[in-house]
Amino acid sequence: MEQFFASLTKRQTMLLLTALAFGGSESVEAFAHLTREEEELLRYRAQALLQIPRDRRVPLLVQEIKRLVTQRRRQLGSADPKRLATLLANERGAVVTVILQALPSELADAVRAQLSDRPEVKLQREVKPDILSIVRWKLEDGLRQSAPQVGVFRFTDLLTLQQRELLAICDRMGARVLATAVAGLPDAEREEFLGKLPPDQKNLALRAAEAGKARRLSEDDARTVLTMYGALDNPPQGVRTAGAQRLVRACVAQGPEFAQRLVDRHAGDLGKLFARWLKEERNKPVKGDGGRMDIVEQMERLSQKGVIDKPMRLPPPVRPPPGGLGPPPRPKTSQSVAAGRAVPSGAPSTAPSRPAVPRPPGAQPAGPRRDPIAERNARRAGASAAPKGLDPKADPNQSQRVLRDGKPLSKEGAAAGPQPRPKAPRRAVTSPALQEMPKRKDRTAPPTGARSPVLKGQRGPSGGSG
Repeated sequence: MEQFFASLTKRQTMLLLTALAFGGSESVEAFAHLTREEEELLRYRAQALLQIPRDRRVPLLVQEIKRLVTQRRRQLGSADPKRLATLLANERGAVVTVILQALPSELADAVRAQLSDRPEVKLQREVKPDILSIVRWKLEDGLRQSAPQVGVFRFTDLLTLQQRELLAICDRMGARVLATAVAGLPDAEREEFLGKLPPDQKNLALRAAEAGKARRLSEDDARTVLTMYGALDNPPQGVRTAGAQRLVRACVAQGPEFAQRLVDRHAGDLGKLFARWLKEERNKPVKGDGGRMDIVEQMERLSQKGVIDKPMRLPPPVRPPPGGLGPPPRPKTSQSVAAGRAVPSGAPSTAPSRPAVPRPPGAQPAGPRRDPIAERNARRAGASAAPKGLDPKADPNQSQRVLRDGKPLSKEGAAAGPQPRPKAPRRAVTSPALQEMPKRKDRTAPPTGARSPVLKGQRGPSGGSG
C-alpha cells in the first residue's frame, strides 16, 4: 500500500481515499476540477488501486483513513508559549479557553501569562470531543505553517520517516542521478522512456533532464548508465533504484551501523533494495559528505510541499536564572584543582571564609596551634619540662614564655606579653650531656713534665709521678 501513496500530500491522500472508499470508480471524474498535474497523478493512483478486488480494497482504504486520522502529530505539547500566544491572539475568547484547557498545565500557565491582557471566558457547557479534535487539528496546522521553513531536518531523521516518505525521496534523488543519461538519449528514445514513467516521476525526470542538458552524456554512455539500474526495461523501478543507491551511500557515510538500522527498519521490496546497495557501498571510500546535504535538502523541499511531516522536537530544559532560587554554585578550591577538576576563569582559587563562631563569655583566648613534631624535638632536646619556679597551671601563657633551651625570658620580655614559639628545626638537637666524648687525635706520649689528669704531681721520665 505504501507505493500507492508515495509523493502524495496529506490532502491528496485523503482526497484519494475518500473518493474511492465512498464513491467508487464513478468519483474519479471529480478529479477533473483539480490542476492538470494533480489530476493526472490522482487518476493514475486511482486506476492502480481499482485493480485490487473490492472485497479487499474497501477495508484497506478505510483502515488507511483511520490511520491518518489517529496518527496525526501532536505538536501542542512541545509548542513555544510565545508562538502559541501569538497564534491565539486573534481568536475568540471561547476558543482560547478551550485550547488552554486542552494544554498541559505548565504550558497553559505560560500562555496565560502571555495573554494576561485578555480576560478568560467561562464556558456554559462542555465541548464535544469531535469539535475539540478539529480545533486542535487547525491549531497544529497553524503552528506548522508559522514555523521556519528551513533548517528543520537532520540527516538522522531518516530513521523516523515512513516507507512512503522514503520512496518519495528515492524518486527525487533517482531523477537527479539519471538526469544526464536521460538528456543524452535521442529524442525518440527519450520520449519513449518518459512515457513509461508515472506522472510524478515524469515531471521530476523532465525538470532534471532540462537542468542537466549542458552535461549530458553520449548515447552509448547514457544507455550504459540506464542499463546498470535496469531503467531501460523498467523505467519506474530504474529511477527508484538509482535513488536508493544514492540514499544508501549517504547512510554509509553517516556510519555503517546507521545504514544497517535503516535496512532493518523497512521490510519488503524497499528493504531488499536497500540491502542490495548496502553490500556494494559498504566497502567503497566515502567522498566528501557522501551526499547527505542533498538528502537533507530534498527532505526540506518535500516538507514544504506537505509530503513529509516536520520532526517534533522537545524544547531544551529551562535553566533557572543566576539570581533565582537555590544556593549559588560553590567556587572551585585548590583541593578540587588537585583532584583534577578545572577552575573556571575568573573564579577564586580558595573557598570563601567561614563565619566566625561566637566565643562564649569568660572563655580564654585560644593559644597557638600545637605542633606535635616541635614538641617531640623539644623533648629530645630536654626542654619539654618547664624550669623550677614556673607553674604553667598558674599562668597558661607562662609556658609560651619559655625558650627551647628551658631558660625563661627576662622581665622585659615577659612584660611584653607572650612571644610566638620559635619554629622547630628540621633535625633534632642532641643534648650536650648525651653527646659522645671526642677521641684524641694524637696518640703519641705526652711531653715530659705534663700534668696528669688523674694523679697529682709531675710525671717522671719513667712514667711515674714525681
